[in-house]
Amino acid sequence: MTYPLPLSPQTHHHHRHRHPAPKVRAYESITSKAAEYLGFLSKGQLPPRDVGLIHFSDDLVLEGVKYSVTVARRGPTNFSVVCGGVTTDVVARKLGDGGYLLQVDGEGHVMHTEEEALGTRLVMDTLSCLIEKEQDPSKLIAMSPGKLVRQLVRDGDHVEKGAAYAEVRGQEDALGSGVEVMKMMMPLLSPAAGAITFSASEGQPLLAGELIATLDLDDPNAVTRAVDFAGSFPELGPPQVYSDRVDHRFNQALHAAKMIMAGYEHPGVETLDELVACLDHPALPLLQWSDEYSFVEGRLPPAITEKLDDVIAQHEVELSSGLELDKPPAEFPGRQLMRVLREAVGAVPVSDRAMLQTLLEPLMRVAKAHSRGKEEYAHAVVGDLLEQFASVEEKFQQAGATEQEMIDALRKSYANNHQGLPLKLELVKRILSTLVLPSPVPYRSLLRRFAALSSKSTAEVALRAQQLLEVSLLADMRAVVARALSGLDMFSSADGGKQPSPTAAGAGATPFTATAAAAAAGGVVARKATIREGVYAGLNSLLPPGISVLEGRLSAEGRVSGAGSSTYGLAERIGGVTVERSSSNGGPVTPHVEHKIETLVAAPAAVEEALASLIVDHQDPALQYRALLTYIKRVYHPFLLREPQISISGGRVVAAWVYDDPRLANTSHTRHQVGAFLVTPSLEDLADNLAPVAAAMAGMGAGGSGGTLHIAVCGGDALKLSQAAEVLLLPGALGAAEPAAAALQLAGAGEDGSNAAESVRRAAAAVANAKLALRGLQVSTVSVLAPGVSTMPLRSGFVWDEATGAFKYDPFLRQVEAPVARVLELDKLSGSEVAYTPSRNRQWHMYARSDREPRGPALKRLFLRGQVRQLGHPALLAAQYSGNNIAVATAAVNELEEALVNCLEELTRPAPDHGAAGKADWVHLFFSVLPLLPLHHAKDEARVASALRSAVAALVAKHNAAFRTAAVAVWEIRFRVPDASGAWRVLVSCPTGHEAGEEHVEVYREALQADGGDGAAPELCYAVPASEQASGVSPSDCTLHGRRLLQPYPALEPLQIKRLAARRHNTTYCYDFPTVFENALRDIWSLRAAQGEPNSVPPAGRLVEAVELKLPSGITQDFRTTRLELTRVEREPGLNTTGMVAWLMTLKTPECPQGRQVVAIANDITYQSGAFGPREDCLFRAATELALEEKLPCIYLAANSGARLGVATEVRDNLRVAWADDDAPTKGFSYIYLSDEDYHRQLPGGATIGASVRAEPLVTPSGERRWVVSDIIGAEDGLGVENLSGSGAIASTYW
Repeated sequence: MTYPLPLSPQTHHHHRHRHPAPKVRAYESITSKAAEYLGFLSKGQLPPRDVGLIHFSDDLVLEGVKYSVTVARRGPTNFSVVCGGVTTDVVARKLGDGGYLLQVDGEGHVMHTEEEALGTRLVMDTLSCLIEKEQDPSKLIAMSPGKLVRQLVRDGDHVEKGAAYAEVRGQEDALGSGVEVMKMMMPLLSPAAGAITFSASEGQPLLAGELIATLDLDDPNAVTRAVDFAGSFPELGPPQVYSDRVDHRFNQALHAAKMIMAGYEHPGVETLDELVACLDHPALPLLQWSDEYSFVEGRLPPAITEKLDDVIAQHEVELSSGLELDKPPAEFPGRQLMRVLREAVGAVPVSDRAMLQTLLEPLMRVAKAHSRGKEEYAHAVVGDLLEQFASVEEKFQQAGATEQEMIDALRKSYANNHQGLPLKLELVKRILSTLVLPSPVPYRSLLRRFAALSSKSTAEVALRAQQLLEVSLLADMRAVVARALSGLDMFSSADGGKQPSPTAAGAGATPFTATAAAAAAGGVVARKATIREGVYAGLNSLLPPGISVLEGRLSAEGRVSGAGSSTYGLAERIGGVTVERSSSNGGPVTPHVEHKIETLVAAPAAVEEALASLIVDHQDPALQYRALLTYIKRVYHPFLLREPQISISGGRVVAAWVYDDPRLANTSHTRHQVGAFLVTPSLEDLADNLAPVAAAMAGMGAGGSGGTLHIAVCGGDALKLSQAAEVLLLPGALGAAEPAAAALQLAGAGEDGSNAAESVRRAAAAVANAKLALRGLQVSTVSVLAPGVSTMPLRSGFVWDEATGAFKYDPFLRQVEAPVARVLELDKLSGSEVAYTPSRNRQWHMYARSDREPRGPALKRLFLRGQVRQLGHPALLAAQYSGNNIAVATAAVNELEEALVNCLEELTRPAPDHGAAGKADWVHLFFSVLPLLPLHHAKDEARVASALRSAVAALVAKHNAAFRTAAVAVWEIRFRVPDASGAWRVLVSCPTGHEAGEEHVEVYREALQADGGDGAAPELCYAVPASEQASGVSPSDCTLHGRRLLQPYPALEPLQIKRLAARRHNTTYCYDFPTVFENALRDIWSLRAAQGEPNSVPPAGRLVEAVELKLPSGITQDFRTTRLELTRVEREPGLNTTGMVAWLMTLKTPECPQGRQVVAIANDITYQSGAFGPREDCLFRAATELALEEKLPCIYLAANSGARLGVATEVRDNLRVAWADDDAPTKGFSYIYLSDEDYHRQLPGGATIGASVRAEPLVTPSGERRWVVSDIIGAEDGLGVENLSGSGAIASTYW
């Protein structure tokens, strides 16, 4: 490797010459390593990690001083050299004569190198120096080619320093250089004293650098070694002198970004900051034009230059005046310049057009690049960079392939390496957050490709791209909603209005959908259809005709996702028609618009965020009015009792309405509450605007407390606070109202990149400052909406806490409004820290939390919850019209299948972050069905319960495999009824993933608990239907009977934890195998019935009856014992005390309906990893002999870790280490010991820990008594080599 170092200690003033040496050696090292790298690839091998082509380091010795140098490649010919704490950039190019042309500190130098025996000779310009090899006096080497004539001492003799030990004769250069050395005798002198051992014999030819002999030095410490350089070098300038003009800085920053994407090293943060600053500079287009124009100006006809100069002069005037007056800068006249250039080409004779077009091509390129404004030019630049990243990373994303396999598949086509990835990823993430986030729509195709990246190294980029895609979809949803609320019926289109409607086009004509054919043709990652995802579910009638044209124009505009854009105005521009807007107070809502509002209210599509974004966008009052009305109706659907009354005064909007408490609706204790909505320019005005809110709420004429106040701030200073509220931002000033640090951390940054935590704190300060006025309104919940960076609003929710007398931040209200939170029963998730993740279509809310058992891994529990807003299948409608309530129950359950499949797909789709949102261990599904169903008649209760149980069981059986793959353990459904008899609750338990029968389905009704007498309202609880209790169903047999509905979910029981731990090992928990067998038998009987075979009706009851077999307690048994006894036992699963379980099973198969017996043996992977010990060996032999004696089939279900070899746990948990140095454990330990207290501690059963070890007492100088352990025996058998014989016998039996 070649690195720049001083040519001699006396030439430090030639500091610019210090960098060529390392650079040249780096260049040579690159060549050799590149050949080595490609050599591995050509053989189909994965290059080792240490074979890199970007970073190099070396130690150079010059006149006894060692310089440590590191070199990083910044491009094919650019290098960054670090020496003496100073970084210098160098440009190097290889010359035809083998030398190097180097540029450093703005000057050029030519350097040649020559390898010598003592090092590398560098000749640069007129200077020369030797980069020495570190000398080892114990190795005697030849300085030049020659011949060893004779040895002057014998092998093994002692030689003194400076004494001759051999003679050589010079000869013609054996290396073939053609340079002849004088043929004379030369003595070789020993550089140090020591015993000599010859490696070369007399008469042997020698090459330069060849080993002659070795010395066993008398004093190895007397060797003089190179001294590390401790000084410093002066700073040097860049290799080339660059202008400080914006366009030149832009070219440098863009080149650096491209080099990062190519795998080279550049500072990512500084590069992106410079790139963004240059792109944002208003003079960049003008300077780029001037740069190109200066080359061709003298060759253009005067008529053309005059027109171009006029346009540019006018732009310069506008640009200067805009900067002086602090106005928005004038847009570059790219289109006007293009028109001038086209007219100029068209005006010349045909024979001269080709030449003129070639001459004008650079100017046309600059004008076209800036013709659509600064934002579009930035899109093009950023798109090229992201395309460069995607084109490389996609080649390393073969599904299911290892890195070795991917390298092998690519080696014949691509010789480029995959290095520099961390720097590329850092730059890409910053580009996504800085340049893509404000307007993600134009980058959607690239974002889809990024989201499809599947390797762990690109997981963060994939996750960020997925979030930006969702932000862009919100912008699309906002456009659809704005169009619906605008009152427009038709839009003109480019093809004369001939585009098919979404209904006519079918599922293929959906918003923003790329077909597989287009994906294959254009290299675009195919994306699942949005209608299948449910993104626009229920909105087909609102989607504009020719949606693909709309998508293209939305993408072209690129302004849909801007925070300050008016989507209403955009829709007008796209449609090309003039629309008469409503008055400033919202105007009357016509029946046509009312119909669209009702469609938005009941649609399954998640339109809440789109509506909220239109509320905080205050540029169109009419649209804001309708969005507010729709938002209130949707959030409170179907519990709204009185229509919202909305009044507008100046910049303030106030709304009030009456609604039913979702928790107590349709009960005997139903509670009417008043809700209100305040739209105000900023939080600063909150306290002053609460008086109109109080008047509006009082005008509703409904008493009662506990309502909700919604606040939307929509001005330019939306989060600005009053002086009194600003004081509350000081640390600790909020007191009990201070949001918890963990809650703020969960809030973090919004999906659009905004600082949600800061928004929460400012909202909390405003609410705390207005606490007294808010309590006067008798509201218990306050929700605040504020603008985000893009169209996605930020939501903060606060709930009144009587204990602390403050409105406390509720993290669950970050994603949903309070009525929705009550419908989703999020109170059940309280008391634990959860992480929120929305589904892809945003209709389902997923909350993840971790349960950890002692000394075990964390288990991820996922709670997926959602509302079912529509039920309207023809079968359900027909059943309702006919009055058949049993058919209604069955049809309602069947209609949930589409939502269920959507959830299962969401749970099983790959997570881009490979962990945080990855596959859960345990999933709870909860569906809250909002439409009322006529399932309330007491006479039909028993049959409705049976119909619900049968329909749900059939649905679970149909999707049993998907339930198991998605790890769904519980599915709960709530059906509302029109009277106060109580909603229906259906609960399916699938802890193993193999349950599919009706016996796993429980049906409940909601019932009010008796009033406790303290005046508090009674709470709802689960109750077994009275009709089922009358038919003999015992409430004690139902797990949830009498349990409060809102009681928080308990921690997982030990059995479930063991089950999930086994699943983590990719196996089935041993006690679940009887259920697995029964599920398999059920499938066999069903297949027989489907094929029409006789006797295909399974026998009544369970198809598998299993009786557990165990060894007798308290009897010591050896697997070699002649007779081993097993006893039958009835106990709960998971109570085994050995790592193996056995059953005597009766299987009712089609061939033997009355049942045939088998013996089944299974390892318990959760008990000491399923390892074998003496008791496991005994159980296995006893069960095997039972099968032989009874002539029964024996099934062994193996999942173990072999023989158990370990340390007694009672000793292991108390062992201590006496370190050789307590402050430096790496220096080793002296012994392991037990403290005197631990040594005499009693174990269950009376024995002490001391009985489990052999130990000697030791008293330390401080007087502490220790027991130094020499052997560990253990209190129980089965820890050592005695386990090998039994497991060996089992292995010999089966293998």
